[in-house]
Amino acid sequence: MAKKQTDTQRTRLEKELTEAITQIDEEGLIFLIRQAQVLIHNAQVDKLNREIVELEQKKLKSGKGKAAPKKAPAAATAAVTIDESDNGKAFFLTLGGTRKVMNLEEMRRLVRICYTAETKSNALKQLYTVLARERGDVLADAKISGPGSPILEGLFQAIRSTYQLKDS
Repeated sequence: MAKKQTDTQRTRLEKELTEAITQIDEEGLIFLIRQAQVLIHNAQVDKLNREIVELEQKKLKSGKGKAAPKKAPAAATAAVTIDESDNGKAFFLTLGGTRKVMNLEEMRRLVRICYTAETKSNALKQLYTVLARERGDVLADAKISGPGSPILEGLFQAIRSTYQLKDS
């Protein structure tokens, strides 16, 4: 019965959204599409995070464990680690107690910021701006409230100590 109730509610919500769309201008539609893309992306990231946790639990139960992650140096301001998938296309950031997944392009962008900003302070501001615009889930889940966050500085240090900027 719960499934039927959920289907009925979804149908009602879809109808309500369809009716509202007719009253929204082009700029509003663009905004809605962007928000939908963010929701879809966040759902995919949450799914990946759940799968990772399940996989790690299975490894621990089977006694296989996992390789030690690449860690930021001891001088880092906050506990931040970066693990890379075997194929190098996914990056698992542990920011304090939060674990987030980034794709290769997202990680490349963060590395570029950490190396091309004129100062560390500018890099932190740029990192925060990019994450706020494109990955608000990272800021919210890791409780990063601004460019001065110790976790953001830890991310900067971890990126600089783990990756180099490649010449294009």
